[in-house]
Amino acid sequence: MSTVFAPGALLHDHDRWDDDPSPRMLRCARIVARTPHISTFEFVSDDRRALPRAAGQYVTVSADIDGERVSRCYTVSSPPTRPYSVQLTVKREADGVFSRWLHDTLRVGDRLELSGPAGEFSTAFHPSERVLLLAAGVGITPMIAVLEALHDLGDGTDAVLLHNSHDPESVVFARELEALANGNDTIRVVQAVSVDPAGTWAGPVGRLDAAMLTQHVPDLTTREVFVCGPDAYMQHAVALLEELGVPAERIHVESFVLAEIAPPEVNDAQGAPGHTVSFARSGKSVVIAEGETVLQAAKQVGIRIMTSCQNGLCGTCKIVKIAGEVDIAHNGGIRQREIDAGKILACCSRPKGPVEVDV
Repeated sequence: MSTVFAPGALLHDHDRWDDDPSPRMLRCARIVARTPHISTFEFVSDDRRALPRAAGQYVTVSADIDGERVSRCYTVSSPPTRPYSVQLTVKREADGVFSRWLHDTLRVGDRLELSGPAGEFSTAFHPSERVLLLAAGVGITPMIAVLEALHDLGDGTDAVLLHNSHDPESVVFARELEALANGNDTIRVVQAVSVDPAGTWAGPVGRLDAAMLTQHVPDLTTREVFVCGPDAYMQHAVALLEELGVPAERIHVESFVLAEIAPPEVNDAQGAPGHTVSFARSGKSVVIAEGETVLQAAKQVGIRIMTSCQNGLCGTCKIVKIAGEVDIAHNGGIRQREIDAGKILACCSRPKGPVEVDV
C-alpha cells in the first residue's frame, strides 16, 4: 500500500528489502574516488530487482572480515528515483574496521549482503514545502540523495543546502551540487570551508555559526531542518538552531550513535525475579535479570546474534519471538506490522516473563 505525502515528499511503500527471507546479496558495480579518503561504492542486484527506499534512509551492510561477521549502517547517497542501484559514499576511518575493508579490500564484482532500508531522516517522513539541509563533511550523503530526488522529480520544494568542509580539496560532490543548484530555481547550495590555505575560495570561510546561518538562510525559522555530520558538528548546529528560534520539533538529526537506552528501574534489584530466555534452535536457555535484553541473554550462553547499532535503530538483530512478552524500546529499526507478526529486535527487547525465540 502506497502512502501519499505532502509537497516535498516522495511516493513509496517503504518496503524493507529484508522482508524477503532471502539475503540481498548485491554486486559492487562501480567504485568512484571522491577525495583521497572518501569513495562511492555502487551496488546492483543480479536479478535486476528494484531497491525501493526514501531519500535519506540508510542500509545495513554485512561482510566477513578476518573471520568475523561485521555489520555497519551507511546512508544511501543515491536518490530513490534511481532504484536499480544503491550508492554508499564512505570515508575511510583509520580505526574503522568496515570502512577500511571497503576502501582497501572490496573490488568491483565482489558481493555484499545489504539489508534495509531503515530510518526516518527523510523529507518523506517529515515533509515540508521549505527545507534546510545542514551537513558537514561526509554528512552530505543523505543530502545529495534528497536534492537529486527533488531534481529528478521536478519537485517544487524550496531547498537550501549549507555544507561545511574542512578545505576546498575535501569538498564531496562539488560538481554534482553545483549542477543541481544551476539547474533548479528552487535549490540553493552554499559551500563553506573552515580553512582556505590558497586564499582562492569564493564562498564563506569559517565554521558554522549564527552569522553564517542568518546571512545565508534568513528565513531558517520557517523551514524543516535536517542536520548530518560528525557528532560535535551536529550538537553545535542544533544548539545554534535552537538559539535562533527554530522549534525543536522541526530539527531532525541523523546519527547512528545514540544514547544507551536505560533499562527500567527495579525497586528491589536483589530480590527481583529473573526471566528465562529460551533459544529454540540452539536448545539453550538462561535466566537473566529484570531489565536485561534478549541480546544480553544470547551472549551469556554463547549464541551469536548479528547486531550493529545496538540501539534499536538499524534492524540488524531482528529475530522471531515464538512465545512470551517483551518490552521493545526501539528507535525505528522495526515496524509495527513486524512486531505484530512476532518479530523483535534482540538489542532492545526486554522480557516481561519467560520468552522463547527462534535462534
